[in-house]
Amino acid sequence: MSSPVSSNSAGRILLVDDDAQVRRVMERLLTNEGYEVLQAADGESALLTAGSEEVDTVVLDMTMPGMSGLEVCRRLRADPRHQHTPVVFVTGMNDRQFRREALGAGATDFLGKPFDEIELLARLRNSIRVKLYFDGLARERTDLRGAVDRHLVELEVATARLQRLQTDLAVARHETIERLARAAEYRDDETAAHLHRMSAYCYLLGQKLGLDEYACEMLRIASPMHDVGKIGIPDHILLKPGRLSADEYTIMKEHAEIGFRILSGSDSELVRFAASIAHTHHEQWSGGGYPRGLSGEDIPLEGRIAAVADVFDALTSARPYKKAWPVEEAVAHLQAGSGGHFDPNMISLFVSSLDDVLAIREQFHD
Repeated sequence: MSSPVSSNSAGRILLVDDDAQVRRVMERLLTNEGYEVLQAADGESALLTAGSEEVDTVVLDMTMPGMSGLEVCRRLRADPRHQHTPVVFVTGMNDRQFRREALGAGATDFLGKPFDEIELLARLRNSIRVKLYFDGLARERTDLRGAVDRHLVELEVATARLQRLQTDLAVARHETIERLARAAEYRDDETAAHLHRMSAYCYLLGQKLGLDEYACEMLRIASPMHDVGKIGIPDHILLKPGRLSADEYTIMKEHAEIGFRILSGSDSELVRFAASIAHTHHEQWSGGGYPRGLSGEDIPLEGRIAAVADVFDALTSARPYKKAWPVEEAVAHLQAGSGGHFDPNMISLFVSSLDDVLAIREQFHD
């Protein structure tokens, strides 16, 4: 029987490394940060521990006696309890082929040896945050099903609609989480807040456009995946604190195509919807955007909505290389781009809903 995680713990981490010195260093570092730490010196011991204990993140070495880190990761993913448990490789192997194999096995993140303590703590803090978020989604789905059962008589007319929504969301969440667990890298609270605001702005614009609740929910859930393709951008460009050079910017723009390739080809309507947003949120009404130079209503509605939400939040958020713009200046920028960068109708609806926009911004502040 698994042991519950203490309510005072920041989370429970399983360290898997055949080097006892490495485990001791990591254990001391993580314990000082309030984490509960479990240890295993080889793959077999790791799988036994993961099968009997609750674990929020697995920190895994690649090269160990007997079972390799890749095989451990594959077997964890085959266990329904750990299909979405973050697996962070800390290894001296850093070539592209290894990363591809590790992603295919279900890896969430990578750190090289010797590791930087601050970076290790930041990555693990965010991986546990992702795990808790996904656990919350599972509870939300359970609660929703219970509510439908309790109010079945009142909701008889809407049952078919809700069942369609629940079924699609259940399948899409599972697939999306699995894909993002391999691809997306959550770094800090600022990124999380941006995703919350982005999804809320898109939901609001969907409502103002008169879209039905199903379509608005699709926008809310899918829009945070707009930049998932940045996982394919090299760290020295993605994490650069200053402005990008022309060549670097060209590489950065590839994230729209990368995101589309990650999410496309799914049987889930929601994941296909997210793929469209990832592909088209940098297109411009005038045709001057990327990656395909679409214009006007050739740009899918969801891409036009996401473009406004993303730019407004980027302008009004502080970044390492810039200060946050005042709301008035950001709104003026959107209005100046109406008919050029942005769909004029979207800008009109967004500006007329500014009170609601500011309420969202306050709710999900950095």
